[in-house]
Amino acid sequence: MTATLIPPAAITPTDNPAPPTRDTSPLVWSAASLVLVLIAWQLASVLIGEDQSGMRLVPSIPDVLSSYMVFADYWPGGWGAERTVTGAEPTMWGATLGLIYNVAISLSRFAVGFILGTAIGVGAGLLVSWSPIARRTVSFPAHFLRMMPLLAMLPLFGLWFGSSELGTYTFTAFAVAVLLFVLTVAAVNSVPRLYSDSATSLGASRARIYLSVIIPSITPNLKVGILLAVPFAWSAVLAAEAIGKQYGLGRILNFALLYAATDIVAVTALVVIIIAGGTHLLLAALLNHLTRWVD
Repeated sequence: MTATLIPPAAITPTDNPAPPTRDTSPLVWSAASLVLVLIAWQLASVLIGEDQSGMRLVPSIPDVLSSYMVFADYWPGGWGAERTVTGAEPTMWGATLGLIYNVAISLSRFAVGFILGTAIGVGAGLLVSWSPIARRTVSFPAHFLRMMPLLAMLPLFGLWFGSSELGTYTFTAFAVAVLLFVLTVAAVNSVPRLYSDSATSLGASRARIYLSVIIPSITPNLKVGILLAVPFAWSAVLAAEAIGKQYGLGRILNFALLYAATDIVAVTALVVIIIAGGTHLLLAALLNHLTRWVD
């Protein structure tokens, strides 16, 4: 019995598979939802109307765009744009410089307070979970501080630190640390006991168990908690800037609310949303890169 060989000419090469097409439907839906929000915003501005003083309760989109010039009032001068408080006319260049300047100030306060609060909150949570003595000593004060309203603490920080930058950093760090402390303790407590028992049976020390078992196990929950702390930090920064600060996005919001300038409130709030969303996305990308081994 002989085997029959198929001649090479009879073997037809398969066609190259078509490259996968990118699904653009999420982008389309996002753009459509943005358009619907803008339409609803404009309709609300027209339907709600104005109050007795002639102030529009819901600013229209053109009102918000035109109020961009207000950022020129918060530019300290230089780079071809003089201060408006000295009598200079506001310009688009001055408004752009004022926007960049105040965003940079608020962003620096956010970064310092967020990093400090993350280090304190996560470190204290791990320490309490490690040491029974620290758990008995720190747990009650930490949970007591967690129950206090954040804005109620702001006058105390203003009394203790005045209008110094240290007060802004400390208040922001406090808001972040209290949240991450609770989340870190809960994440450690949720690690199955089997993991540490298995490591102990293999001869691992307590420090090795924390470094090799506990911390890697809580990384996914800790990553979510850190991202959750981003809006808390921004809220603390804006609240702290409203008291005794000369520059910053919170200062602009405070003056706009003081004079019921809803258009300035809206344009500043849009800037805050964009900046806060950008920091959230950048931090999420950084954490995903650092914890890529989890996936």
